[in-house]
Amino acid sequence: MFERVRSLWSQSTNGNGNGRGRRVSFSELVRIHFRWANIEELPDERTRAAERYRDAVTAFEEQHGQLVDAYWCRDEASAVALTSKERPRRFGILSRPPEYRLHRVTDWVTAGKGELADLLHECDVLALKAAESPLRIPKAVMLRWLLAVETHVLGFVERHPAAPAEEVTRFVQAERQRLRRVETYYRSSGERWGRWWYVVGMILGGGVLLGAAASLLGLALWYFGLYSRTDLQIRQLYAAIGAGGVGAFVSVLFRMSGRRGGFNIDHELGRFRVGLLGAYRPLLGAISGVVLYLIVQTPLLPIESAALTLEYVVVVAFLAGFSEAWTKVVLGGAMRTIAPPADAPDGPRDDPPDADDEVDGTGVTAARGGGAPSRLRAGA
Repeated sequence: MFERVRSLWSQSTNGNGNGRGRRVSFSELVRIHFRWANIEELPDERTRAAERYRDAVTAFEEQHGQLVDAYWCRDEASAVALTSKERPRRFGILSRPPEYRLHRVTDWVTAGKGELADLLHECDVLALKAAESPLRIPKAVMLRWLLAVETHVLGFVERHPAAPAEEVTRFVQAERQRLRRVETYYRSSGERWGRWWYVVGMILGGGVLLGAAASLLGLALWYFGLYSRTDLQIRQLYAAIGAGGVGAFVSVLFRMSGRRGGFNIDHELGRFRVGLLGAYRPLLGAISGVVLYLIVQTPLLPIESAALTLEYVVVVAFLAGFSEAWTKVVLGGAMRTIAPPADAPDGPRDDPPDADDEVDGTGVTAARGGGAPSRLRAGA
């Protein structure tokens, strides 16, 4: 019995067991295919080479997935291929798209052809980005496109082994233009999926963060004896939180729908990180809304108390979360109200320094007449 098990194990590891249990790399598969394709005599030897090739293909596909398409060079042991491997269902229920991989062994055929080798390397970089992308970009379309470019390059090398440098340069420029279109397609697809996950993060993560912030605020107010469900100011405070978060959400949607690319997201961060960035956006909008609500409660802005209705607070908080520029303008006005007037004795000087003034290395202007140093104008 043990001899039988040892015999079966030996067959599987030596390639005599229909390729099952073996680990065959793509370079080994290319060499086996090249030997089989170049045997023209001795039918028995060709038959054995064909069997070895079928076993190698079986072992390779068990490890890397089904061979979707391939280009095999005739003169050298070089090739490019695309594989598709089915992935198990998520949680045993949800289907997952296949895993596509681009394989390449071209060192023999591109030896001494630097521009063409660099072009193939650029294809590999784009293929690796597409294969490792955590977002659902159309990898099958992009990798087939890259396979077509690499096939075209290998075909050019085989058809024109002694092409002049000018012809090679023109060919490389034309193929690099196709690669730019592939990269543009990759970026636009990733951008669309990145925006999708950003919105998902705003809805799910942002809702959780706003709920947690509102709960903690309620506990703090209750601890200090300030919480009351019937208090108008408490209701206005929570209305400012909600309106600020909604304003930030609507602002992002408006920017995403713009045609001038007003919203850019790095999709290569991945779904989790992109969603996490989106989760913080409603929270920032809610903070802006609360800050503006607190400012209108103070005498910094000339607003009558009778005008501070619930509707007014909602509108102000929504605008605060919707537009960062509008919030900065209001805050800037409040800061100018806090600052002392320009004609104050020790206040800031709005007039330019006189000829008798000295400016030291710290940016502080001091008068020669022994006066106290004055601050420069804010923003000057």
